[in-house]
Amino acid sequence: MKGKRISEARRWFQQACYDLKAARWNIEGGFHNTACFLAHQSAEKALKSFLYYVGARRSALFTHSLVEMINEAEKHVSSLAVLVEEARDLDLHYIPSRYPNGLPGGYPHRFYGTRVAEEALIAAGKILDTIEKYYQSEAESAILEPD
Repeated sequence: MKGKRISEARRWFQQACYDLKAARWNIEGGFHNTACFLAHQSAEKALKSFLYYVGARRSALFTHSLVEMINEAEKHVSSLAVLVEEARDLDLHYIPSRYPNGLPGGYPHRFYGTRVAEEALIAAGKILDTIEKYYQSEAESAILEPD
């Protein structure tokens, strides 16, 4: 079973890395709302990678709330609790960055700017970096190796 978890952890972590890269490209292109959503997705996938790796319960994997995932993750590695602020900040982008009715009037592209997108990218980067360092400490280089 652990082999399957490592394989799943790798798949989720690799996609998290690509989502973060896509978020950077969207900032460069002026698609700040999309960059914020991709930053959230990157952090979500990195956290799900970790939760697969540690064998977290299935219900912990069905949420899209980064705060809930951090709360579950810290049961396995207490040092992950320091990421709760980044998780909160990113959770704010899950709906409003994508849907016109997620904000009062207008549509997401009009509300999001460079500063907010860059802050989201930094928050997601902290989460990815922390999980990457955890995998390094566990000598799980296979999870970190890109295709």
